[in-house]
Amino acid sequence: MKYILIGALCLLHVCSLAQKAEPILPYAKERKEINWYREQASAWKKIVDAHPKDAVAWNYYFMATRILINQNPDDQRSAAEKNKQLVGIAEDMLRELPESYEANYCRWQAEGNNMYNYPYLQKAISIAPERTDHIDYMINIGEMTRSISQRNTYSLKKIEAGQMSAGMMYYNYNMLQGLDKKAILITAGDHDTYPAWALQAKGVREDVLVLNIYLLQLQDYQKLIFSELGIPHNPDKAPDAESIISLISKNGKQRPVYVALTTAGCEKYIRNIEQNLYLCGLTYRYDTSAFDNVAQLKRNFENAYALDYIDKSFYDEISPEWVRMLNANYVVPMFKLYEHYRDSGDIKHQAWIRSKLELVAQGLEDPQSVLSKLD
Repeated sequence: MKYILIGALCLLHVCSLAQKAEPILPYAKERKEINWYREQASAWKKIVDAHPKDAVAWNYYFMATRILINQNPDDQRSAAEKNKQLVGIAEDMLRELPESYEANYCRWQAEGNNMYNYPYLQKAISIAPERTDHIDYMINIGEMTRSISQRNTYSLKKIEAGQMSAGMMYYNYNMLQGLDKKAILITAGDHDTYPAWALQAKGVREDVLVLNIYLLQLQDYQKLIFSELGIPHNPDKAPDAESIISLISKNGKQRPVYVALTTAGCEKYIRNIEQNLYLCGLTYRYDTSAFDNVAQLKRNFENAYALDYIDKSFYDEISPEWVRMLNANYVVPMFKLYEHYRDSGDIKHQAWIRSKLELVAQGLEDPQSVLSKLD
């Protein structure tokens, strides 16, 4: 009876931990408060300690810790210290579960897009090719090696797997449609890069070269892109973050350069070129000469953009909060256009853009701060 009682107590203890621990979704799909990730990392760590052969628990422990490291503004440790923690967890996983998809995949993830660790990703895929966790990385590798067929294949797989937000696809469609022919588009994150590549895989604006500013920091990839665009590349003196966009604007192909509005949060990339950025809708055009951005702003919103999805969203959305926040990028260009219509006496278009503006402003922390200015 004594041993049965102890076993029952242990079972209750484990169950109570399992109830606290919840599945962790990728941060790009679902965003939680930092404290939630801190609690989840602790909860899953306890389960891992009790059940070291539980691959799912290890995976969630790694994911919660990785998101916490990347998103916690209070974590002042160096990048090397953070990296050491993630690699340590991944190495512990490999010792316990060397033949699991989760351990090999997390070991690859621990150091980002470091191709030195590519064999871990390859092994994970060979173990469970039907899994979809690795799709984004295979898209990245296709882009970094300029294997557009691989990028397209995995972009379509991402759509088929139900991992692509419909709202983000609409947003990226508008972003692409507002660009001049053969444009170069500089993007900054998952939400303005993967959907754009997915649309191109479907044949939308394949003439546009979509470049993610973070991937451009990788020297081998940067060398390929610079060579493709006819830009001199010195491997011994890589351009700093502040000069990459201006260097790309001097490309030998004379392709116009646009910067996604989503890069506004990446101050170091645009702070030295702000005077040369012209608002054209969901992008800025980089131009060192005078540019009539109001004409392009009007053309985009009146003729190029598909805006019905903002107030007629007849689709299932997998990332409603992220889409709401992403759509808040419409606020500034819509407000500029609203002022133009008001000043020019175009009452019809003024009312039209106001109705859209009132909706997208709900994605702001303080929507009333914008809406009050309309009157």
